[in-house]
Amino acid sequence: MKLGWPIEIIGTGACLPEQVVTNDDLARLVDTTDEWIVQRTGIRERRRVAPGEATSDLATRAARQALEAANLAHEDIDLIIVATATPDHFLPSTACLVQSTLGCRWIPAFDMSAACSGFAYGLVVAAQHVVSGLCRTVLLIGAECLTTITDPIERGTCILFGDAAGAAVLRPASDASRGILAGRWGADGARGRLIWMPAGGSREPASVESIAARRHYMHMQGREVYKFAVTQMHDIVRQTCDDAGVSIDELALLIPHQSNLRIIESACDKLGLPMERVLVNIDRYGNTSAASVAVGLHEARSEGRVKSGDLVMLAAFGAGLTWASTLLRV
Repeated sequence: MKLGWPIEIIGTGACLPEQVVTNDDLARLVDTTDEWIVQRTGIRERRRVAPGEATSDLATRAARQALEAANLAHEDIDLIIVATATPDHFLPSTACLVQSTLGCRWIPAFDMSAACSGFAYGLVVAAQHVVSGLCRTVLLIGAECLTTITDPIERGTCILFGDAAGAAVLRPASDASRGILAGRWGADGARGRLIWMPAGGSREPASVESIAARRHYMHMQGREVYKFAVTQMHDIVRQTCDDAGVSIDELALLIPHQSNLRIIESACDKLGLPMERVLVNIDRYGNTSAASVAVGLHEARSEGRVKSGDLVMLAAFGAGLTWASTLLRV
């Protein structure tokens, strides 16, 4: 969908836990090797929160960095949105915890649950609040502690996921040529059980039996997700460029969800987009779900990989199944 919203990201931040978990560390717990993991996923290491750390802790640190980069104080924020599938609690929302820790005014704060697509979903929602005039300054955060819901003895998932947070501060664009040019988002709930956590909600409350059956961990049908992701990433990037009336060749940088390096490479090969114009950090962080694109955006800005006027595409897909894309002129 063509949008043309004059929105500017004026500051970004990221938080990666200190503990590094290498493939060799995991090989001591499950039947795997560093070579096997790298070959199939591109992941070499990931980060894990320390005991007692939670999603709101990572989110708050990333938020403070983003506010500092934007040269703003917590009093300047009008809205906080946290995209996460691993909140500190069912209630209150993680966004409310961040609001309190930052010391903000009694501004609105809420969570969004779209798994790996969460930050991209949140970018659309945050921008709508700015475009409508409801808010001037929005703090958007993607944060996850996925290692807390990953079964440490399930090889198919424990090798993939890590913990992280990324944040962005949105305001009306100072230059009318900047903004969100186009975007797509959607969901296919019929495929929801391809990535899911069976127990712990109202459908299957926690019980001795559910805990013993390890139903409070994430379960994933990796092969089916892989096939979906390659096709969907290609389609949404192509369609979003078409919506905006630009070509793939005009993209300065693609920041994809870091789910699997092979998915990224396959999709970009079909698009004809060289990997030099694709941000990849999955080798260092693994799959960090809603934090993935947010951390990538922060790294791209910090490393000078995008400059004023560049076209930058964000693309993500995840549990739900959900997907989202956003084309920015930065």
